[in-house]
Amino acid sequence: MCELSTALMIGGGLLSGAGQIASADAQSKAAKYNAEVQRQNAMQAERQARNVLDAGMREEQKQKAMTSQLMAKQQAAQAANGVDVTFGTPLDLMVDTAKQGAIDALTIRTNAYRNYDDTRNQAVASRNQAALYDMEARNSRTAGILGAFGSMASAFGTAYSKAGLPSAASSAPAAKVPTPTKR
Repeated sequence: MCELSTALMIGGGLLSGAGQIASADAQSKAAKYNAEVQRQNAMQAERQARNVLDAGMREEQKQKAMTSQLMAKQQAAQAANGVDVTFGTPLDLMVDTAKQGAIDALTIRTNAYRNYDDTRNQAVASRNQAALYDMEARNSRTAGILGAFGSMASAFGTAYSKAGLPSAASSAPAAKVPTPTKR
């Protein structure tokens, strides 16, 4: 009976260790997968950031062209009415139009760079998360193997200590039978 319980303890320890290794392997694979997903997210965010910046630059150029067209229309309308556009109120109008157009273009550029930075920060965050998942993959595998060896060593130690002890029947002190005494 003692050999059976010892064998069961050792078998249980081995199975427990194997289960820990399998669990650690699954955790490691999941972490590697998550790391790869985060790397893909980072690449997508980088592309998106570039697209945001390119679109902003196009929008800025479009705004500058619209301002130039507006100024040309204003100048043509004033000239058609015989107004000299090189001084006074007509010139002030042209300067104000140019200023407002420059402010609008600068606002578009600033917003484009802000959006670009936000999207790039998402890429950085995704790369950082990927690095954490890579670390988790390495650490979960190591922890699983160490845990498995700990479980197996504990099972072997328990089995060895129980196998080395005498059984309950043989370790019980012999009962003393009273001997009759003479009176």
